[in-house]
Amino acid sequence: MLKYIILLPFAGLAATACTSTTSLGSSQELAPRLVASQPGDADMECDALSTEIAEMDALMAQSVQNAGNAETSGATASAAAGAATDAALYSGALVRVPGLGFAANAAKGVAQRNAQAEAERQAENARTAELRRTALMGIYAGKGC
Repeated sequence: MLKYIILLPFAGLAATACTSTTSLGSSQELAPRLVASQPGDADMECDALSTEIAEMDALMAQSVQNAGNAETSGATASAAAGAATDAALYSGALVRVPGLGFAANAAKGVAQRNAQAEAERQAENARTAELRRTALMGIYAGKGC
């Protein structure tokens, strides 16, 4: 009975680390690499330009939201890993299971790094969308739309 109680915090820590890393990794497939200026931009009609500008507005808002979500996810994973480590400490599992503390800290670090990388990627998407929107607005104004 005692060994099940000792392993319970470790199982929770492992589940938290796996959940946080897989949930962050799946969102990287959502948006392809955005380029601020594309070859056919100058040839676009006014309607196509205004549609593309509206899409960039939506992409900027979504990227800012995703960056915030990634930061929150990293903080949540860190707090959960800390709680699992504390539970293992108070139950005595850190003393009885060699390497448990190291594994817990490693899982916490991985979750934080993944969340930070996702937040930075989303912030970069927002900046690129803003640059593209600005370039398209210049073309839009130049054509007198």
